[in-house]
Amino acid sequence: DIVVPSINAGKMQNKGIEIAVTTQNTRGAFEWNTSFNVSFNKNKIVSLNDSVPMFTGSIGLNQNLAIHSEGHPLNSFYGFVTNGIFQNQKEVDAYAVQVPGADPYNRTSPGDIKFRDLNNDGKIDDADRTYLGNPNPTVIFAMNNTFAYKGIDLGIFLQGISGNKVFNANRINQEGMAVAQNQTTAVLDRWTGEGTSNSMPRAVFNDPNKNTRVSDRYVEDGSYLRIKNVTLGYTLPKELSAKAKFSAARIYVSCQNLVTFTNYTGFDPEVSSNGIDLNVYPVTRTLSAGINLAF
Repeated sequence: DIVVPSINAGKMQNKGIEIAVTTQNTRGAFEWNTSFNVSFNKNKIVSLNDSVPMFTGSIGLNQNLAIHSEGHPLNSFYGFVTNGIFQNQKEVDAYAVQVPGADPYNRTSPGDIKFRDLNNDGKIDDADRTYLGNPNPTVIFAMNNTFAYKGIDLGIFLQGISGNKVFNANRINQEGMAVAQNQTTAVLDRWTGEGTSNSMPRAVFNDPNKNTRVSDRYVEDGSYLRIKNVTLGYTLPKELSAKAKFSAARIYVSCQNLVTFTNYTGFDPEVSSNGIDLNVYPVTRTLSAGINLAF
């Protein structure tokens, strides 16, 4: 057998700009300083040394969520495009063939998801897959503000990203309704008859229509703004510190990951670089307090 060695043959391009600004906003009894940085980036694969794209982002069950392809961003999500829910058998019969058959438990039926026939050949197959989103943020930003007044100090650190998508793979199991297991409350709005839903499909064992296939159903906006850290402190006057035999004394309270503003429906939009959220443990909110003493 001929063994072909792996080589670094591909080429990737990142273009962007980074801006950093530091300002002293006020001086005197009340001091306020700000530092801000933002990065703009555009990513794409220039060459794979082959014309055949590479599928990636495997989550088992023979499902790959993403693709590496020339001219597109790294780890681009790739799959089917949803087009509502079949409301009756007439709609199923008039639509492109998805899963044919006579048994309603083993074919496309009312309550199943419609997938777009992108090549207009009258059937839904792998040729109807397309690019669903870019997991790479186009904007990354952070801002730190510090305030000081008569021994009181306050620091607020903000951080976030924008322009990226997250594939919420947790929903494949949590909203699949294909096996007997716990689901989220989102499935309470599932299709149960004509006109009841045009977004959440029916509950059916074994998912004959493959409603849980890789599609834009699970692709969400991954942008977020997070208050990453807030610290409030108080430095005792020197005369009080001296009485206690300290050159300086400061007490403080701090909170990490205070709050996150996002449209993402999962636990945490901050996932790995491939943009896939599959049992990713969310960041924890941490409250702490302490005393800094200098002798």
